[in-house]
Amino acid sequence: MKTRIVFTLLFLTLGNTPLFAETLVWGTVDFPPGYITKGSEKGQGYGDLMDKFMAEKLPQYDHQTTIYPNWERQFLYMKPGPLLCTSILWYRPPEERASLKGSYLLSAPSGVFFQHDVIVHKNKRHLFGEEVSFKELLHNQGLYFGYNRPYGITYNRILADYLGISPGIELDAMDTLERLQYLHKAKNIHVRSGSNMINGMLKMLLANRVDYTLEYDFMIKYQRKEMEFGDQLVSIPVKEVKDKISWLAYACSDTPQGEKAIAAINKVLKLYRDTEEFKTNLSYLVPKGRENLYWQEYKKILQIFE
Repeated sequence: MKTRIVFTLLFLTLGNTPLFAETLVWGTVDFPPGYITKGSEKGQGYGDLMDKFMAEKLPQYDHQTTIYPNWERQFLYMKPGPLLCTSILWYRPPEERASLKGSYLLSAPSGVFFQHDVIVHKNKRHLFGEEVSFKELLHNQGLYFGYNRPYGITYNRILADYLGISPGIELDAMDTLERLQYLHKAKNIHVRSGSNMINGMLKMLLANRVDYTLEYDFMIKYQRKEMEFGDQLVSIPVKEVKDKISWLAYACSDTPQGEKAIAAINKVLKLYRDTEEFKTNLSYLVPKGRENLYWQEYKKILQIFE
């Protein structure tokens, strides 16, 4: 009788939350303003906020957060499990996900963002045109590219072609060591994949240790405030991604547990993507002066549920 009473009290206290909830680990890296791991805005990056939003809507899981030293390490741990998810990877439609098998699973699109620019030191601005081709820059052996992470579908394919990686193999889905082996073979690519991947690479650019890198406009704005480099770094538009918009997605381990988590995440996105409660999390991604264009593009993802 006492056992039954205790069980009943536990049920009433916990409601629909399982007694032994499965753990869902949210992987973060030092990637401001995606993930902000220190300072006065710690935990307030757009990735942090999207993690927290989804965690609140998925009470069936025991949510934990783990900070990895870089994306490479996070990808490494995501492959075998346990259940590991992140809120800021690039969306691909289902018919284009075969090359990701065994690496991670993707949700429906959760946000939009404009593509990277080429970033250079102003004292080397004369070496670059008003608009540049990333493909042509890579083939210029006199210019050193600073690489710190995968850069999305278009840039990754250009880089993979340059490195001699077979078509159909995605750079961000490759084994970490294999990807780094390809990168290190290129004499005009300097790889920096450690912690502080954003400001670390920008410091190299400011010190003229590399000639150019790729970065998002919103990240340069954030780092300009944090690092106080003023007008020393210049953004140059890139021909291959001109007027292109990319989509964000949640990603989880490619395991049965990950498949269930992605299904649950998709249900939440279907219900909440078009609410101010969710869209507020994306404020860092909205470029000043192009707000209308941003939300016009955002409307395109609202009827996509996988």
